Amino acid sequence: LPPDASEIGLTEESIVAAAESRLRAARLYDARAMNYLYVNVNVVGRAFGISLEFKKSVHDISSDTSYPATTWDIGVTGTHGGDAGYILSSVSQNMDRFLVEFLRVNEAGCG
Repeated sequence: LPPDASEIGLTEESIVAAAESRLRAARLYDARAMNYLYVNVNVVGRAFGISLEFKKSVHDISSDTSYPATTWDIGVTGTHGGDAGYILSSVSQNMDRFLVEFLRVNEAGCG
């Protein structure tokens, strides 16, 4: 995280905890999974940006290679007023958006 994040008390651990708790609650957390959700948080002064990207392993049959590709993403920006909790709340809200859409699309597979 950039220095501006630590100045307001925002830590990588708190961001990971916010994201993982949402995934665990939806029973989607698997540390060994090839598919993953990438969460990026930037803080510059009083502004912040959050991006979430769901990365899924895809296979290109023409080159016979597999690689992670973004199949869903969202990005938000705002101001935090010096409140790390506000940024974490925004991470959680966007995690909820991801989970609603992921579970809707994958309803049959998620049982």
